[in-house]
Amino acid sequence: MTSDSPSPIASLAPLGGFAQAWRSLAHSWVWPFFLLALGTTSNVVYAHTPLVAFAAMGGVSLSRRRAIAVALGLWLINQTIGFGLRGYPLTGTAFTWGALMGLGTLLVVGFATMRPTFSRVSWAGHFLWALMAVMVGFVLYQGLIMLAYPLLADGHTMGWDIIARLFRKQLIWAGAIALGHGALLWRQQTLLSPVQR
Repeated sequence: MTSDSPSPIASLAPLGGFAQAWRSLAHSWVWPFFLLALGTTSNVVYAHTPLVAFAAMGGVSLSRRRAIAVALGLWLINQTIGFGLRGYPLTGTAFTWGALMGLGTLLVVGFATMRPTFSRVSWAGHFLWALMAVMVGFVLYQGLIMLAYPLLADGHTMGWDIIARLFRKQLIWAGAIALGHGALLWRQQTLLSPVQR
């Protein structure tokens, strides 16, 4: 950086406190690394990473390029663990399900990164958009799965009780991710507040 170029924090000065903190955190290495680490660790608890929660919250909290990279990274890690460690069958059906999960993840992150204006300027707007992104993202992801389900059922059942459990799992994970992001965002806003004076 030359002496003539503004510092990264100074270039954020026209933004409001919330927007400035969001942008600063979204462009740091901390939050994407945290999402990747937490998503990878979730494979210890579940056979499938809660991809809707991570894709939606990544899309809400990161730039589009970073959100897509994190979501696809988590999908790839999940597939690698599934086929490499969990012994998923090496069949056309299993690979098709994996590809559908990847496509669903991209749909979710694509929607979440749309970030309308109201979500960029305040805490309330940000958390409202996060909730909307998770809910619409779940419909997009699960809708894609339900479209393919009759062709790829392979002896599995998919009733409303299972869908409700999957939705609850995604909401819990998204809520936990939102709390973590909120704590880091609040800290970032507090650290940047002297710059605004």
